[in-house]
Amino acid sequence: STHIVSDVEATATQIALINRGHLVSFGTPESVSQMVTGRVWEWLIPSEQLTAAKQKHLISGTIRKSNGVLIRVVSKERPAADAASAAPTLEDAYLYAIAADREEQALRRGGSPSHVSAVA
Repeated sequence: STHIVSDVEATATQIALINRGHLVSFGTPESVSQMVTGRVWEWLIPSEQLTAAKQKHLISGTIRKSNGVLIRVVSKERPAADAASAAPTLEDAYLYAIAADREEQALRRGGSPSHVSAVA
């Protein structure tokens, strides 16, 4: 049991994603990663837009560049015309699965999903 994704990728043959005691996903690292195929985007944005992007999108990673910030967005829809499709990672899948489960639980309780939608 660990929350360190690189440890899981290196050693696990089966993965269970659990959110607040609820089994969200179970399978091989490859099958879990594949659930976000076509839903991961890389997008270079100006540094000053990073805060707004974090409020609007599910972001799985950021890399500072000399010309802005390269962000990884997990979403069904392309976040911008210049965002490029990217190969999914286990971390992308984990963040997507947990966010989607939280939205589902909120809807079941009669609440509203978070402002950042994993499934939008």
